[in-house]
Amino acid sequence: MSTIADFKALLLAKASDVRFHRSESTMPCPCRTPEGFRDLEWHLQNRSEPMCDQNGFLPDPSSTVDAVVKAFVQPIQSTRATRLSTEELVQMFGEIQADDHLGIFPCDWNNINLDFRNWGRSGEDYVEYAGQRFTVINANLIPDPDDGNPAHHWETGMRLVDDSP
Repeated sequence: MSTIADFKALLLAKASDVRFHRSESTMPCPCRTPEGFRDLEWHLQNRSEPMCDQNGFLPDPSSTVDAVVKAFVQPIQSTRATRLSTEELVQMFGEIQADDHLGIFPCDWNNINLDFRNWGRSGEDYVEYAGQRFTVINANLIPDPDDGNPAHHWETGMRLVDDSP
């Protein structure tokens, strides 16, 4: 029997509100060169056009997820942070920084799919928690311990990118 319903009930009762913002745009910006690079000179010459992300794609509202979800988030330095060993934390974060956090997210919340695969690190994808903006530097999809369902929850390594959303 799956434990997903129990996990979601626990999130609802005890977890924090976290903003999940994911932009999966595939609309190439006109500034892209034939080789696929951004030409920032084009943006200087076309100031009325929208700015693309660092990968050269334009914002696409139809492929953007921006929602408040429930998740457990805490500083990685917390002694009660997780069951993860020091070695596992180093694998997840590399060098641990003072403001790194661990996030535990459901795979979906209120019919919104939360997918941390191929997370953009140039600022287009982010998580906001307690007035701070984080990028996800590592994410592991954790299976259900009771029935093996591969999509039980996400454990994420989060790195502070901005103090003011």
